[in-house]
This record gives sequence, structure tokens and C-alpha cells, in this order.
Amino acid sequence: MPLKIFLIFCFTLPFLTITRCQVKNTSDLNEVDQSYFFSIKYGYQMSGIKSEDFVSSNYSPLFNITVGKWFSPYLAFQIGYKGLYFNSIADNIKHHYNYFYGEAILNLSVVTSPERINHSWDLLLHAGAGYFYNYMYGRPNTCASIGLQNNYQIMNQLQASLDIATILGWDIYQGDFDILPGISIGVTYLF
Repeated sequence: MPLKIFLIFCFTLPFLTITRCQVKNTSDLNEVDQSYFFSIKYGYQMSGIKSEDFVSSNYSPLFNITVGKWFSPYLAFQIGYKGLYFNSIADNIKHHYNYFYGEAILNLSVVTSPERINHSWDLLLHAGAGYFYNYMYGRPNTCASIGLQNNYQIMNQLQASLDIATILGWDIYQGDFDILPGISIGVTYLF
């Protein structure tokens, strides 16, 4: 039940916030209408956040690919993929998985300071849900995801990004509430 409440909160918060926001002028709106993006990130993740989870054998690579669209300076939507495997302190096996997800993105930089539209740094809150498949279990799972991402403009259509995010779900790998936190860096191409 708490997971359902969390998912409802994650999906409705950005939409409730956007109803109070306005675009400054039509030139900003036209620019946002054409703001599709593609990002690719690489980093590390670990299974769990308990003190015993912070051991080197528990870290594994993290790949994250997303495609999305900005609907206003405040709100975007993205679909993505995370994978390929995670390690667990319970065994020495690579737990291969795929996670396909959809997320709403709220630009916290613009929400807190609307005059910051068209600037070189953004702080983004992204949250959503997706389809998680653990190949060791051989069954699908619905999970939530949430994270904070920093984007830094490095060229006209290219941004560097640092993303701290997690996948949350019931029985991902140990039979109860599980978490797969990760940190990744990468690039985002705007078109």
C-alpha cells in the first residue's frame, strides 16, 4: 500500500505543479515545443543502502538510456532503459535485469526561480514507474524510480549530466522491499 501511495504522489506532483506555472512569452513556448532529448549515461549501482551493503563486491555497472520531450520549461516526460546487472552480498552471481520505465521530470531550477529560463544549469527531479525483469527470478515486477539530475550546458545542443537515482520495488532480489540506488554521468543531446 505505501508503494501505491508513493507512485500516485510521484505521478501527480509534477502535473499539479505545472498547473500553477506559466510560460513567459511565446518565443519560450516555441523553443520548448521543439525540445526533444536523448541521453546516455554510465555509472555504478549497488543493491541496498544498509551499512553492510557498502562493500566493493556489491557495486556493479549501470547503463541508462532515455528519450524524452520538454512540454514547458517546467515539465518533461521521458522513457528509458536501465540495466544490465546488479550484484548482491548474498551470493557471487551477476543478477541480470532489464528495467523499462516512464518518468515525469520537473525542472526545480525554473520552478523555484522562473527568471532562470534559458540558463546553463538545471536541477531536475524525475519520478515514475516501470517494468522490471530479473532474469534470475524469471518473472516481471512493477517498480518505482526517483532521482535528482544536474544538467550543465556544454554546447548549444549538448549537456553534461550527473544523475543520482534509485529503483524501488517489492521483491526485486531479497523477498521484501528492495532498492537499487545508483549514480551515473553522461550526455544529453537536445533536438
